[in-house]
Amino acid sequence: MCPLRPLQAQNRARGASTAGSRLPTLKRLIQEKPIVRAIEVHSGFSALVVDAAVAQRRGEQVTFDCLWSSSLTSSAIKGKPDIETVTTSERMQIVDDVLEVSTKPVLYDGDTGGPKEIFAFTVRKLERLGVSGVVIEDKHLGGRSGRDRTTVFHRCRRSGGC
Repeated sequence: MCPLRPLQAQNRARGASTAGSRLPTLKRLIQEKPIVRAIEVHSGFSALVVDAAVAQRRGEQVTFDCLWSSSLTSSAIKGKPDIETVTTSERMQIVDDVLEVSTKPVLYDGDTGGPKEIFAFTVRKLERLGVSGVVIEDKHLGGRSGRDRTTVFHRCRRSGGC
């Protein structure tokens, strides 16, 4: 018997989750918790593992609150460098696989966002899939690191735009 069958059954029992239910969950988490725990997933299987992950901390059970779809691991699992060599369609398929098995909100690493005319289509597709947010790098900060993404997120949170 497949050890993940119980996890798959659990996810089906929780019911389908849509963009309409994931986004309010993410907003609530951001408002209510001092730290929202996110972890990277790069396949449906990794999403199932995250959904099953539970730890004890200070006498209470803790889990991850949301999932992060990283361009780095989307590239790495295909043996490619993280320089936007994996197509948006390939990344969308990974996200779709994740959303199919998990009810957690998903944040999408949008890298630089690409040309704004194309990015608008990307965002609409991500919304249809059920992604709760897209993080893009702020090139005005002068770098290409995770710190840039964190700064953009904090600006978004302070402005109430999340």
